[in-house]
Amino acid sequence: MPRLPRYDRQSPGVRCINFLCAVLLTLVLVTAIIFFVMWLSLRPHRPKFALTDFDVQYANRQSGLANLPMRFSVNEHNPNSKIGIHYEAIYASVYYNDQLIASGPAGNGPFFEVPKGSTAVQGSLTATGPTPSDAAWPRFAGELSAGSVAMRLVLSSTVRFQVKIWDTRVHHMKVECDFKIGGDGTLQHQQRDNNSGCAVYF
Repeated sequence: MPRLPRYDRQSPGVRCINFLCAVLLTLVLVTAIIFFVMWLSLRPHRPKFALTDFDVQYANRQSGLANLPMRFSVNEHNPNSKIGIHYEAIYASVYYNDQLIASGPAGNGPFFEVPKGSTAVQGSLTATGPTPSDAAWPRFAGELSAGSVAMRLVLSSTVRFQVKIWDTRVHHMKVECDFKIGGDGTLQHQQRDNNSGCAVYF
């Protein structure tokens, strides 16, 4: 007569360990889901920047831009509703056809931007060119006479996002604002009216 297979019942200790492992795995999965949902709701969005003003006094003088003041104003906006942003000192650079023509710190210094807040980042730099001795001068002078000169303002800084009392790691930020000035050295009217948006890189 064939013998029936024998099934061994698990000991109470093994069943207890299996139960605890199942509970622990469930808790880990639930915790992971909660943190994932929190991360989605609190994921920081990049700040927004828009160039609102730029001018170079006496830009049309025959001796070039060297030593002339360049003034700018950029509107910074924090689009996050629950996350603040810490900015370290902001450094500004102005380029014409990839030629650096002015650089220096913006006037704000380190600051904290509250959620949904905005701040005017302003600065006054001293131009180093172009001058008649530069290879770029003929083109610059021609564009200025025509009333449209393309330039680029670059802002660089390090930032940290803050969620209540928790700060993220430091991020290196770069902001690029492409714009045009008219023959009088001021920001062209259509860009001033539209508050030209700037590209933000981390």
